[in-house]
Amino acid sequence: MTSAADRVAIPHTLSITPPLATVGLAEEEARAAGHRVKIASRPVAEIVAMPRAYIVEDTRGVMKFVVDTDTDEILGAALLSVDAQELINTVALTIRYGIKASELRDAVYTHPTSTEAFNEVLATIVRTDEPRAARA
Repeated sequence: MTSAADRVAIPHTLSITPPLATVGLAEEEARAAGHRVKIASRPVAEIVAMPRAYIVEDTRGVMKFVVDTDTDEILGAALLSVDAQELINTVALTIRYGIKASELRDAVYTHPTSTEAFNEVLATIVRTDEPRAARA
């Protein structure tokens, strides 16, 4: 039997339009905890692989993932988008069960859904613990 103390990666949603959903560590928290991080982030309006946002005509928002550089595990995410309150549950599962960011990126999702955005957003990963010149 599990208790509240056993719970990890608890998702949160702020019910605004579009919804803001978060889980895990923010970038600053991950660094403070000693992680070397890489970031995947993209404005929803630039995510071609998110047809649901275009279907409902709401392309506002951004998706951001914080990923451990050494393990490729997702440490946290902030999703401000259509269906964020649903998408965050999938991200929470990846954190809980140690699914790699590359596995979430390479998964096949039903069409047309918002989960398809994971393919494109996670393909934008940039290491942020490197000097700027090394990222160019």
